Amino acid sequence: MSNLGNLTDKILEEAKIKAQRQIGEAEAFSKDTVSRKVKEAEEKKAKMLEKAAFDANLLKERMISNAEVNSRNEVLSSKQRIIDKVFEEAKKRLGELPKDQYIEYVKTTLSSLNLKGTETLLVKKEYRDDLKALGLGYEISEESVESGFQVKDDKISLNYNFNDMVDFYRDELVKDVADALFKE
Repeated sequence: MSNLGNLTDKILEEAKIKAQRQIGEAEAFSKDTVSRKVKEAEEKKAKMLEKAAFDANLLKERMISNAEVNSRNEVLSSKQRIIDKVFEEAKKRLGELPKDQYIEYVKTTLSSLNLKGTETLLVKKEYRDDLKALGLGYEISEESVESGFQVKDDKISLNYNFNDMVDFYRDELVKDVADALFKE
């Protein structure tokens, strides 16, 4: 039986060694798996942080860009309001031309036109008598205009109303007015 005891002890010893080896392999596998998973998690974390930083930077750039666009739009809107006021003020001042300047404008404009002499003039009511007294060679109508004047005939009507003229030439003048107002 001592052979049997030795054999049993030997089998037990080999089983212990085998068990220790398997435990060692399992622990090494476990450590390797944990190490790999930790490394993967770290890489994933780094990628997520990189993506978050990229997204945050992109969001920041968009917010800055939007703020710049809104700021630019507000400046443009303010400039447009100022330009509108300038054109309204021009209409007002032209409508309030002093008598001598108004009469000179009418005379100068009429002299530059190729008219037959049968036309009728519609002028500002307050200057009607002064223009009649000049004897310009045109009938002065009892109808009046608020600003500027009109030349009417059976087939034609020439409009020199200051408000209409300012509106008509506005598109051509806006750039010059803006340049004069907002030199940068």
